[in-house]
Amino acid sequence: VRHRKAQEFNNMASTPEYYCLDFGALPDELYKPSVPLDEWQKYLKTASKDGFAPGSSCSIAPIRLGELLERLIVYPLYMIMNAAPFLMPPLLWVTLGLRGCVSFILVVAGVHCLCSFTNPLGTMRSAQYIFTERHIQKYNSIKWVWPKTLQPPNTPGPKIFCTIPHGLAPVGIVAYPGWSKLFGDRLNRPTAAAVVLKLPVIGYFLRRIGYIEASSSAIKKALAKEENVGVVLDGIAGMFQKESRQEIGWVRERKGIVKIALTTGTPLVPVFGFGHSELWRIVVDPFGVLEKVSLALNMSVTPFFGRPFGLLPFGPPYRKPVLLAFGDPIIVPKVENPSQEQIDEFHSKLMKGFLEAFDKHKAAYGWDQKTLKLV
Repeated sequence: VRHRKAQEFNNMASTPEYYCLDFGALPDELYKPSVPLDEWQKYLKTASKDGFAPGSSCSIAPIRLGELLERLIVYPLYMIMNAAPFLMPPLLWVTLGLRGCVSFILVVAGVHCLCSFTNPLGTMRSAQYIFTERHIQKYNSIKWVWPKTLQPPNTPGPKIFCTIPHGLAPVGIVAYPGWSKLFGDRLNRPTAAAVVLKLPVIGYFLRRIGYIEASSSAIKKALAKEENVGVVLDGIAGMFQKESRQEIGWVRERKGIVKIALTTGTPLVPVFGFGHSELWRIVVDPFGVLEKVSLALNMSVTPFFGRPFGLLPFGPPYRKPVLLAFGDPIIVPKVENPSQEQIDEFHSKLMKGFLEAFDKHKAAYGWDQKTLKLV
């Protein structure tokens, strides 16, 4: 039965140039660390050099009621927990006094210690299959599309995946097993700001999934272990880049990752996240004060609103599909001390890769009238 369903799901081009996996439609029984890549590949769709048909990548996956309720409840809780260590203590101090503030701190610290001691997520491989992120894949109908140059056995070895835009949260990256399975059996290490990884409870879960600090030393250490690395390249600044008819990627000054790639000889892979900029309603002041403060703190302090109707603070995102479009890997030489000219050369290739991935797949997502601007 499973094989028949896989055959029905497949839409195979005679000469595949592009591959697509719909995580939301992947059977739950295949969403396990023990399932080999071959089983997932039965559910791939492929396209010729013209790419996937217009509108073919913007469908909404079915989701069970329990999974939907989990997302509607836990999405806001996660967002609140990101802010809680900074906002809750002073709020509780004002409303409930010192006792309320201390009680909150002790409870959070206790939960964090319990998680760290019992380690409910197990190994990093198994943690990447956590059910909450599986539900996100259905809630936001996460799909990935990539060129044949990334399809195994092509481009073996570690890779640095560079994703834009960040949006409020780069939801498309949470299909964590895909990074570690689809492009070769190689553990992927996403990156995050150091302050986020130090958050109680949240920091435990992120580290167990495999997150490392977004620093040169941490990235090089992972690459030296033959692991992949994922970077959301525009970071905090990417939250504030949005126009109705144009997607904006804040990447022209992001050259540090190119230097890392050159010094380690690691291919760079451009990735564009369709839908990332439209999942929440973000409040941006006209003077750029919130952006400047967020950049200075290396964490977002901008207000945002989610469902229903973009009215609820910390609310869940709109149920819109998300498509990660991968570009061709950029092969770089290994240079111990790369010159600025070399860094600029491969940075230009990376920016070109973002534009090409966007233009190739925007019609499939239903954005054929939109353009991408890199600033």
